[in-house]
Amino acid sequence: MKRLNVLAALFLVLAVSVNAQTKVETLTEFLDGIIKFENTTIQEGTPIADIKELAAAQADKVMDLNKETIAEALETAKDYHFCVITVGVHTIARITDIENCQQSGSWGQCMPMGEGYVQKGGLTVKNDYLNNIIGIPSSQERKVYFFMKK
Repeated sequence: MKRLNVLAALFLVLAVSVNAQTKVETLTEFLDGIIKFENTTIQEGTPIADIKELAAAQADKVMDLNKETIAEALETAKDYHFCVITVGVHTIARITDIENCQQSGSWGQCMPMGEGYVQKGGLTVKNDYLNNIIGIPSSQERKVYFFMKK
């Protein structure tokens, strides 16, 4: 009986792992229609670092994002179809609703709704106001990439 339980548990683990997406698959699906991934190699261990390079090459406009530039970045985002933000090589997010915002004391702006992923080993999905995804202003590198003018 114990052997049967162990085999059933092993089968369940294998079935779940076969259906699980890799980090690269998850992020390319997340950015589908924004960034072109043809003829590129994204490393499973550092997908956000590789995506940052692609985003920089393909974006219509790129800005550093900090407390001094956040107001300009949010205003600029209104003129583009897509706005993607990276924090270091561990977080990637996009604005999903520029009009639905919540005042952030640390950023000093009304931060829009977004979705994204934080990489801590695996990827953790985040659906929240942008400040809760990208954290508080700090010396970490934050970039904002704008795609396709409206």
